[in-house]
Amino acid sequence: MYLLDMVGWNPSTRAWAASRRGSSHVRNEDAYCLLDAPRGAGGGDRRGAIYAVSDGVSTGGMGHWASDVAISRIRQFYERESTGSADTLTEIIGEIDWELRGHESGKAACTLVAIWVVQGQVHLFQVGDSHVFRIRGEEVHKITQGEPGGGSGLDKFMGMGPAVAEVMYTVSGPVQAGDVFVLATDGVTEILDPNELPALWKRSGRAPAACAEAIVGSAARAQVDDDATALVAMVLG
Repeated sequence: MYLLDMVGWNPSTRAWAASRRGSSHVRNEDAYCLLDAPRGAGGGDRRGAIYAVSDGVSTGGMGHWASDVAISRIRQFYERESTGSADTLTEIIGEIDWELRGHESGKAACTLVAIWVVQGQVHLFQVGDSHVFRIRGEEVHKITQGEPGGGSGLDKFMGMGPAVAEVMYTVSGPVQAGDVFVLATDGVTEILDPNELPALWKRSGRAPAACAEAIVGSAARAQVDDDATALVAMVLG
């Protein structure tokens, strides 16, 4: 293991996402994106990689639309920006909130969690109760705020209004080769024991696709009512 903190150098990543509709939903209202342009392709070396998961709030009636909008706007940011900063993406998230508030009198809402791996750093953005766990060797750490799977009600979400700027959680730090990030909606964290993630990662052959599918498979076997999405991203050496 070694710190990848060289200015201007972007670590390569490999990622996969899996998602399933909850047993109480007529459609899956989660959305996600894996934005990791290959080196030398359209400035991918400068843009790094952005991974994001959004959970549409079904009680408002427009959760599916809200999560799609959130992910689409992040994809547009990635596709057009070659030198954008973490501050720029923070502003984009604020604009997403404004767009959701303007649609059908506040019926559109979602959570959002995203990581941006660029220039040896990982930048984290969180609004709501979707979470990110980092596996480093044999240890796992939750790097988002709040308790996952608490079931205490959603009090932070995209579309809540100007207060979103106050509840948005952002943090940055260096990545290491071999770091694994697991992004999960509450349909996953409801049944997921984070302490089991390092062992699950090993059993999956340290393959993001196998790991993501195994996590969502656990939610399916538990017959979780809510939609469940897991995105697994690995930082390569």
